[in-house]
Amino acid sequence: MTLFGIEGVAGSGKTHRLMELLEAHLRLATLEHHELALALTFMHGARRRLRDRLRAIKPLHNRFECMTIDSFAQRVLRRWRTLAKTRGMLIPSGTDFDAQCDGAADLIDIEQVRTWVASRFPIVLLDEVQDLGRGRLRIVSSLAKSVTMFVAGDEFQCLESTLRPSPAITWLRTECTPEQLTKIHRTKASALLAAARDLRDGKPPVAGTDFKVHAAPSVPLAAAYLANAINWNGGSTIAAITPVLKGGFAHAVVNRVSTIACDKAKKGPHPFLWENSDAEEAAAIVESLTLRWPAALGDLVAALDTVQQTSPIHQTIKWARRQNRVLGKATFERHEVESTITRQVELRSQHSGRAHQRLVAMTVHQAKNREFEGVVVFWPYTVGGDVEQKGRLLYNAVTRAQRWCAVVVQSSKPPLSPPFS
Repeated sequence: MTLFGIEGVAGSGKTHRLMELLEAHLRLATLEHHELALALTFMHGARRRLRDRLRAIKPLHNRFECMTIDSFAQRVLRRWRTLAKTRGMLIPSGTDFDAQCDGAADLIDIEQVRTWVASRFPIVLLDEVQDLGRGRLRIVSSLAKSVTMFVAGDEFQCLESTLRPSPAITWLRTECTPEQLTKIHRTKASALLAAARDLRDGKPPVAGTDFKVHAAPSVPLAAAYLANAINWNGGSTIAAITPVLKGGFAHAVVNRVSTIACDKAKKGPHPFLWENSDAEEAAAIVESLTLRWPAALGDLVAALDTVQQTSPIHQTIKWARRQNRVLGKATFERHEVESTITRQVELRSQHSGRAHQRLVAMTVHQAKNREFEGVVVFWPYTVGGDVEQKGRLLYNAVTRAQRWCAVVVQSSKPPLSPPFS
């Protein structure tokens, strides 16, 4: 086993250090003509960003594959399906990702399978390792026996409360001595640095020049804070981030700022783009279709033609016509249309990502591994979890900021406790 580990606080350059170690390794051990590097992540957003970084590694010469660990598990199951059946293993369904990862881990435990993977991918990189549960970690720990592996993560940035302490970080510390990164490169704003440090230490963050905390019991007041932050601070990219959507507070505030002028200067509105999940986007498309189900082919195509024409819509129309042409299918149920659109949206996310937008709104989970010049965190009273979970959520939101951050708490009194209870 050759394992290199990196741990570091948010903004300390873990991914950058991964690239440095990979480049140094490639200068000593070049890839053969049939070999590639394999980069794995948990989320598609992190996968796209890691892919872009790998393209800049000159000794790699674009000889790599970058995918989520769930996609990798599906590939292993497809390639070794016959072996799995001969050993009495069950082949999980296409939507049971946890079971698929367990099945792939069982296969990679077999030396024959692990050797096959290592012969194609002698180098494996894994970023944001703290997000892996035990099933996905089994894939990584088995692979590490036969490849050169580079792993980076931060236990405090794990947002799944059932994974405390992170089993992946525990494994990493057991198998090697990770390099510790403590210097933050994302920002030089002293108030932001202090707030991040206090949150990791479980202390109330102190407001300063570049870090503000506001109490706003109503949507109009919270919207005014957001609009003023945009006007006063500016920046090429600004994100509105919330730990939860339950209760609708963050949605209501962002929608208000997006549609009317909310500040005293009346410089608005400021249109934000909500970054929904793939499943949410697909469900919204289907909901917008004025159809009676089951829908005839002509009615379905006509309804889809009225929707904003994107790649998922075009591909869904092609799918429906192909079903009619090849199988003679004349009517379509809602669930199969929604499933097809969801799959097409996922494929678009995997290969092209989203268009650039200056003002974006998202959850803390969607903001992970990203950075923006300015951040406004909306903290509704519906935020759940214990004190440590709330502290981790707020830390992950605040540390997305490069220049300034404002936290707007749904409360009538100034918050004093670290997680704003």
